[in-house]
Amino acid sequence: MSRQEIENARRLQEQLLDNHEGDVIDDVFQGELYQTPGGSCYKIEESLKIKLNSPRKEKVLSCILKDIKLINGIGEARERNLNREGYQTIEDLLNHPQFKDNATEFLNTLENSPLDCLKRRCSNSHPYLLYSSSFGDMEDLLFFDIETMGLKDRPVILIGLARIKDNKITVKQYLSTDLKDEKSMLEGFISDINKNTVFVSFNGRSFDLPFIKGRNFHHGIWEELNYHHLDLLHFSRRTWGRTLPNCRLQTLEKYLFNLERYDDVPSSQVPAFYEKYLQTSNIGPLIPIVEHNRQDVVTLAKILSKLQEEHDNGLNG
Repeated sequence: MSRQEIENARRLQEQLLDNHEGDVIDDVFQGELYQTPGGSCYKIEESLKIKLNSPRKEKVLSCILKDIKLINGIGEARERNLNREGYQTIEDLLNHPQFKDNATEFLNTLENSPLDCLKRRCSNSHPYLLYSSSFGDMEDLLFFDIETMGLKDRPVILIGLARIKDNKITVKQYLSTDLKDEKSMLEGFISDINKNTVFVSFNGRSFDLPFIKGRNFHHGIWEELNYHHLDLLHFSRRTWGRTLPNCRLQTLEKYLFNLERYDDVPSSQVPAFYEKYLQTSNIGPLIPIVEHNRQDVVTLAKILSKLQEEHDNGLNG
């Protein structure tokens, strides 16, 4: 961070302390106490209208079936030869003496578990994985982001997650009002997962999810969390890495959605703001942490939609 950014954060913290002296948490967030077997934390929930782009399943399926390179043993040169012989789709290969078994296996897996099928054959940033969300229900996507007290072996203080249904995004945040609340926050997060869940994050494959797993282990929570995962950082770099200054979340907000945050707490300052809250019992420093996290998970949904929109023309290829 620059000196100016640090100074801006300091001024914001002082202003928040002044403005919220004597306030209690329900005055600010209007949430509720959330009880779990491991204790309690504070839960904040909010629903917002949102309009997102999602490619039609039929269009996605047609594009995938035309890519016979998805079949083991077929590269670009062999694809050209097979096309000349009249094999234009994976379904056509059901009649090929050499590739019919592989094609049959692929089609069966695609029908029963499309994410598994594509994950075996595509990189983490391949558009096919991006399109895969169209095979399931939009409600299965769990957008999530965490705030922590540091980069390693430190408590999680806030877990934000969101789901989409009927053009509404519901953001749910589990907030630690005391460091002892961490276990109940983790249990709250786990309670929002089901067998069809697909995680959606921004660098969550490398940071957020391993961090949660580490804190689960610390508290004796034996939940593997081995679900499908769309990490939008990889897709963003592939799509906009050459045209934008960088692919940080707030850079994408600025250039893609003309959105700039004000009175935002930088991620590096979250621990300091939370420490100030613990020291003073003043709710003020928590406000930008909660807002920062809420905005992050909403932006995840917008980025997913924008990525699908950007790649939509590729489905016609």
